Amino acid sequence: MRSSTTLVALRTDTSQRVSIGDTPEENLRALSDGRLLRCVHCGAPLVLKAGPIRVHHFAHANLSACAGSEPETESHRAGKLRLFEHFRAGALDAAMEFAVADTGQRADVYVCTAGARYALEFQQANNTAEQWAERHAAYRRAGLADVWFLGQVRYQPARGEVVRSISPYDPRPVPRDVYSASAGAFKVRDLERAMLAALAENPDALPLLYYLDPDTGDVTALLAREVRFNTLRAYRYVVPLAACALRAGRLWTPLTPLLAEYHARRDR
Repeated sequence: MRSSTTLVALRTDTSQRVSIGDTPEENLRALSDGRLLRCVHCGAPLVLKAGPIRVHHFAHANLSACAGSEPETESHRAGKLRLFEHFRAGALDAAMEFAVADTGQRADVYVCTAGARYALEFQQANNTAEQWAERHAAYRRAGLADVWFLGQVRYQPARGEVVRSISPYDPRPVPRDVYSASAGAFKVRDLERAMLAALAENPDALPLLYYLDPDTGDVTALLAREVRFNTLRAYRYVVPLAACALRAGRLWTPLTPLLAEYHARRDR
């Protein structure tokens, strides 16, 4: 079920932003009970929804739609919260649903480190290639390094082709015995193809797609070999989000040092 919900709110008594996962639940309950929470987008009253099953969030008290927020699924809220809770550790600043003043965008998660500013996106919807390219370019114009995590719901091995161990005869210097290393064919759509095309234009980037499972915190990484129509042939790995970091304007994973030789030789 989709509804106009948010993970951030504005305190009417102090004008400060408060976030799920960043403010103790008992404090949020007191603010909600005292009717001191407003939507940062439309200014309408918010109430805390903090049950034992669903991801905690704020909802509009009058159940009206919010022109400044987008309907989102439970899994999208969970994915954003996972990214925020992990990457805010050690950051100079971090926020969810961050408004980028220069472009009018709202990043799922914003992270500022000593070396760069990042916009983290958890993408489950099937946006067009044009929509993604526009958002990607706008983030770059604003001086933000955009890092995209696709939802695990978009990860689809192709039918009729089994994902299997990497062949010992494969000449490429890729890891073969770590992080569930395997090879196979996977279904992709316009969004994934646009992301891979942009990576191909950057000589410093590897053709990697990252799929985040918001329930387990696992990140499935697909290292592209070949794209034909809607089929991607790739090497597949699974790494924990807890082992990933933001470094030098990019996502660093435990695979990064293991792919150094592949990166050096891929264009030969």
